[in-house]
Amino acid sequence: MKKLQDTEYMYGSTRVRVLENRIPSGDRILALCDAKSVGEVMSRLSELGISPAEGDSRQNASPEAVSKAREAMLMGLMRQAFLDVEEAAPDPEVFAWLRYPYDCNNIKMALKCRVRSLGAEETGAMMFDFGSVTPSSVIEAVRDEKYDALPPCFREAAEKAAAAFQETGDPRRIDSLLDCACFRGMTEAAAATGEPALIRWMQAKTDLLNAVITLRILRMRRGEMGRLFLEDSLLPGGTLDRGFFLTAYNGGEDALWTALGSGRMPSWVVSFAKRAEKSGMTLASVEKALDDSWTELIRADAKAPFGASVLAGYILGWETAVKNIRIVLAAKEAGLEAAATRERVRESYV
Repeated sequence: MKKLQDTEYMYGSTRVRVLENRIPSGDRILALCDAKSVGEVMSRLSELGISPAEGDSRQNASPEAVSKAREAMLMGLMRQAFLDVEEAAPDPEVFAWLRYPYDCNNIKMALKCRVRSLGAEETGAMMFDFGSVTPSSVIEAVRDEKYDALPPCFREAAEKAAAAFQETGDPRRIDSLLDCACFRGMTEAAAATGEPALIRWMQAKTDLLNAVITLRILRMRRGEMGRLFLEDSLLPGGTLDRGFFLTAYNGGEDALWTALGSGRMPSWVVSFAKRAEKSGMTLASVEKALDDSWTELIRADAKAPFGASVLAGYILGWETAVKNIRIVLAAKEAGLEAAATRERVRESYV
């Protein structure tokens, strides 16, 4: 992949800046939290130009049909975000690695559904259709145990994941092997662009996820078995090496937070540690602190007048918006009050 030149993105950045107006702002997300019901949320989304396709939200539809329609709506937003960037970018392949998490999910799904002897149609219904390869190609690759159609970073990992599950019967092996492959592929692709912001984003996401992974395993209180699981689960590509997290694991949760709060840490780690400390330290609030710290970094870098970071930030901004809409809908279905819903939503990109 050639190194990126910011000037190549002057037109694309201008186009995306206009399209950013369609992303629900923080104020609009908070207004959704104040809605009294799911129906009111959907009505307010419709006013923003976001609603299920005509016919997918018909009256007297079953709860399952309504749920599918809402999920299709959210996936449609992400599909369109990728198409927007493809149309604006001088070289759309530069951003293909942002689709890898969806490929990763699809490969996991295909492997697990094969174990459960589910058919292609049933499997495909649970997959994203905007990865870098089609769901049908993923299903076929897993079925035939021929992985050449997958992105290069996943080929060996998919084969190893299938073999590891057969040997251990532990589905976590599928997840850990493919997650590591996904982050390795994304980190390498971001590095290949030579764009400092994209490289920094992947380093930050890896550091923050590894911190949360370490915390989760510490709270499982599995001792040496937990340490071995941590070794398998840590993601590659961050600024903090494996030894940092393994040492923190040996010292316990207090040692982890002390290390993360050190002045020697990257800015995104310090931001994360401060947010987590104020949040009450539940796993849910720590994960929110992760998302908010990462969005803060992306938002700052994507303020550049033009460049690849503007286009990549647009995709990631829509991912945050989709997550927030899903959180609000789930909260309203559960009957949560507005204040409790606001505690769950993430900081918005715009």
